[in-house]
Amino acid sequence: MNTIKPLTILVLCVTATGAYGQEEYRNDVTVSATGSFQRTVSGNGITQSSGESPGVLFTYRYFLTDRQALELNYGFSRVNEQFAGGTASGTGVSVSSNVSEANLSYVARFGVRHLLRPFLSAGVGALIISPVNSFTMNGVSGTAFATPDFVYSGGVELTLGRHTGFRLGYRGHLFQTPDFGLATLATGAVGHIAEPFGGLVFHF
Repeated sequence: MNTIKPLTILVLCVTATGAYGQEEYRNDVTVSATGSFQRTVSGNGITQSSGESPGVLFTYRYFLTDRQALELNYGFSRVNEQFAGGTASGTGVSVSSNVSEANLSYVARFGVRHLLRPFLSAGVGALIISPVNSFTMNGVSGTAFATPDFVYSGGVELTLGRHTGFRLGYRGHLFQTPDFGLATLATGAVGHIAEPFGGLVFHF
């Protein structure tokens, strides 16, 4: 009897591992809440910053293998882009803006057979920063600003069930800071957004 019990436990563990491996899927979608924290930068005598803001991120992953995937992301947030110095001296300029991101990333996943699955990713896309309200400076109207966006991320996914999980991580964006088509607001600097996120994952 003493021999049978350890053997029974071993068989159950092997069976569970095999069953878990069969629950891998090629697709998943995630809906996440995000926070946006933009670094203050300076250039051409102008300092540009942005207030912190919440946002939402939609993600689709297609798994090429158990450990590699391609990821499509679309995110949205609303921020106040703030400028000081140059012709924005004194009271400065604040532009309430909608920020949309769309990008494609390569994902490397680890710990495939574990409840906690770390991942790393990197990719490219675009940021579109659009004024909520029209505005002018020196008789010139501000317009939507589009810029290439380099994205990197890391995080972990916790398995909640056969088809669900919870993903928690950090995303970073490197991009050209916005000037809304106005030379008087151009810093010529590279901006950085820190974007922590957390959301529910649905596998299929």
